[in-house]
Parts: sequence; C-alpha cells; structure tokens
Amino acid sequence: MSWDPNQGGQVPQQPTPSPNPYETPASPTPSPANPYGPPVNPYGPQPATNPYGYGQPPVNPYMPPTYYGGQPGPYPPVMSTPLPLEQALRELPRQYMRVISHPSAETFAQELGKASWDIIWVQLLGFSVLYAIISFFTRLASSALLVSILPSSYRALAGSASVGGSLLSALISLILLVGSFFILQGLIYLLARAFKGQGSFLQQCYSSMLIYGPLLALLIICSIIGIIPFVSILGLIVEIIALIYALVLLVFATMGSQRLQGGPASAAVLIPVGGLLLLSCCGISILAAMIAAALNPTY
Repeated sequence: MSWDPNQGGQVPQQPTPSPNPYETPASPTPSPANPYGPPVNPYGPQPATNPYGYGQPPVNPYMPPTYYGGQPGPYPPVMSTPLPLEQALRELPRQYMRVISHPSAETFAQELGKASWDIIWVQLLGFSVLYAIISFFTRLASSALLVSILPSSYRALAGSASVGGSLLSALISLILLVGSFFILQGLIYLLARAFKGQGSFLQQCYSSMLIYGPLLALLIICSIIGIIPFVSILGLIVEIIALIYALVLLVFATMGSQRLQGGPASAAVLIPVGGLLLLSCCGISILAAMIAAALNPTY
C-alpha cells in the first residue's frame, strides 16, 4: 500500500535495519595491554645511582660554610668600605665599646670593612704621644719628691737630671709603643698566615687597634693616678687585668681578621707575646746586673 504525502495522518515508521554481523565496527575496541611486557613507571624516570653526581660525597648540613679558599668559618667575604677620617673618628668610641662589651670573632669581622691606614695611624700616634706626655709629667712629679729631700747643693743638678731622665723616658715610651705594635702585629700576621689565615695585614692591624686604643687610654689613666702612693697599687692591679683581657680580645681579633679557628688564632697570638715577654725579662735582668756591677765594683 502506497502512502500519499497529501493525505493527512501520521507518518508511518520505517523499519530499523538489522546489524550486519559480518561488518567491521567503525571504532574497534583497543586490545588489552600485554600482561607479560615491562611495567610502566608512573613516577617518571628514576634518578642516577649516585644522587650527588660525579662521585661526590653527600653534603653534610651540619658543617659550617667555607670561605676564602676552603677555610671553615661563619664569616662572609669582607666588603671594603672605609669611612672618611672625620666620620671614622666619630665612630671610634662606639667601636671601642662594642668590641669590649661583646667580645667575639664575629664582632671584629663586622668591623673589617672600615679598615684603613689613616685611622690606624691617627689612633696609634695620638694615644702614644698623649701617653708619652702624661708619663713625662708623672715621672717629673715623682722625681721632684726625691729631689726635695736632697741637700740644697745637689738639688739643681738633681733637678736637671730628673727633667732629662723624664724626657728621655717619655721618648723611649713613645718609640716602644709604636714599634711594639707593628712588631707584635707582624709576628701575629706571619704565624696566622702559616696557619692558613686569609686576612690582610691592614685588617689585622685595624682589628687589633680597636683593642690597643682603649688599652692605651687605660694606661694613661693609671699613670695619672699612679702619682698617689696608696692608689698606685690599685692601678697596677687594673693594668694587669686589662692586659690579660686584651690578650683574650686579641685572639678574637685574629680569629675575625684572619678567618681562623680558636686554636690556631690562640697560638698565633700567644707565641709572639710569650717570646717578647721572655726577651723583655732577659733584657731587664741584664740591665739590672749591669747596674749592680757598676754600683758595686770588685777589685
């Protein structure tokens, strides 16, 4: 029976053709993976056998960082930023108080960037000249007490001798203060270099001058109060304590300026100090023996 499209009514449904069992499907289902093949690593490629590369040992996180040719130490490289002389002089009191009240190698290492020869010479010559002037007047005052008890016929000659002796003693003190500083620092520097120190001689002198300056100031005060008989013993005790503390600070200064550990820095400081003290004792002994021989000649 044919259907006329001009006729009303419902459109008849076309029959659905049955699938061809012999036709290949349009999108075939992929075959399952080979269960006998190598497994796939879901985490990506594995690292090399040595995770540190090129046969290097693992890094120890507890070792301190190294600077300056592999020397251990907690100090970063020094950035040289010297201050103008006027500004450096204004900051000296603060630096003195800082190194004295907070003694450590880090304290001295933080001051190394300001190192310059002009501020070193100003401190050294200024304190040394001031100490020589004060020592001249204190020795002159002490000699005046001895001259006053002599007979009047000898006072003029003794007074002239006391002035000349006080002036000579002051000049010797000035030369010894300046010379001993550079001799001691040179010996410390050479020993520090022998112990693989990495600092410069300028840094060594600058860090040590932060100790030498307050020490000379204390010696000046002690020489002034040394005129009083009963207070001179107290001044001597203070000087001995100050010298011992200065040695401790000098070890810290050598550690900070030369990037050394405590043992090598202590050896670099104590060996030349002990040697100079031994030479001084020998010189004093020889001088005392010569004076004694001159006062008591044997025939």
